[in-house]
Amino acid sequence: MWSNILALSSVGALATYIIQYRDWVDWNKKFIYRVAPGPCKQVLTEGGSEDVTSIGNDVVLISSGLGAGEGEGVMKALDLNTSQVVTMKVRGAPKRKDFMTKPHGISTWTDEKGKVYLYVLTHPSTEDRIEVFKVKENNVLKYKRTITDPLFGEMNDLVVIGRDKFYITMLLHYRDKPMRTVEYMTQSAWGAVLYYDGKKARAVIPSGLFMPNGINISPDQKMIYVSEFGKKRLLGYHRADDNLLTKAWSYDVDTMVDNIEVDQDTGELWIGCHPVTYRILDDMTNAFGLTLPSQVLRFKMEDNMVSSVEEIYADDGSELYGSTAATYVNGKLVIGSVKAETVVCDVNYLSP
Repeated sequence: MWSNILALSSVGALATYIIQYRDWVDWNKKFIYRVAPGPCKQVLTEGGSEDVTSIGNDVVLISSGLGAGEGEGVMKALDLNTSQVVTMKVRGAPKRKDFMTKPHGISTWTDEKGKVYLYVLTHPSTEDRIEVFKVKENNVLKYKRTITDPLFGEMNDLVVIGRDKFYITMLLHYRDKPMRTVEYMTQSAWGAVLYYDGKKARAVIPSGLFMPNGINISPDQKMIYVSEFGKKRLLGYHRADDNLLTKAWSYDVDTMVDNIEVDQDTGELWIGCHPVTYRILDDMTNAFGLTLPSQVLRFKMEDNMVSSVEEIYADDGSELYGSTAATYVNGKLVIGSVKAETVVCDVNYLSP
């Protein structure tokens, strides 16, 4: 009798998992309707723009080459006045073959003298690294230093809050591909958020997150925003004086939220999203060659909490293959992708 009960329980648990997994991969989503805030155009058609961020003067920095080989990643600069994209020159780069391998999340920090520093997360085969640069004129980056830490697993994005001080998301605990795949497919909540204090990292959210992805900070520096990619939700954390985090709220969005950009004037969040999960799985495995849809959401905020959400852009993947990031600058929306295009749209209308 007990064996029958155990067998039925196992079958029931398996059936429940299959149903939940079917819903999670968005198997019911068949159509993506085109949404655009105005005329859009591709300013890049290859290399990708996994993360984008504005540094003022209508210039947007782009990390490009996440899907490229060892040492083939670059930083690019987009001038919104001309729509021209140039590859930034690096001065004083270390002589490492794996330097700038698979550039991923980026963040900037401005010191008391107005000097801008760029922090770029990269993925060499041996360890994840943060490459630090000083942003110079004429699209030049001056290499300053490299940061790594034993706690770094499969990292994703960071937000810099001071000189060599930053919060960083650990998307997955494991870096090797087999264990990464197991962790992803079993939906294991082993992701974390770390804080690097200039010398070493410590876990401020040690575990319990399923693929934490984008991260950013509110203009008043009091709230840390984290996109929990695997759970399709946005999280808000109170930031204490000792840089520890306490969960404040959770907001479900029914789409896989990626990088977060914060409008420093309004506090609004602009997030690149992936609305159909099974298309991401197909892109990872190259099983059927499906297109990867794109979506950009604008999160209006009140007291550092979500008040409403507006879909600004959506595409079936034909114009933009897999949106990862978006930033709004002076009436222009810049949207990045995993491996391919960068799109700029005129924003003719935003709800008040």
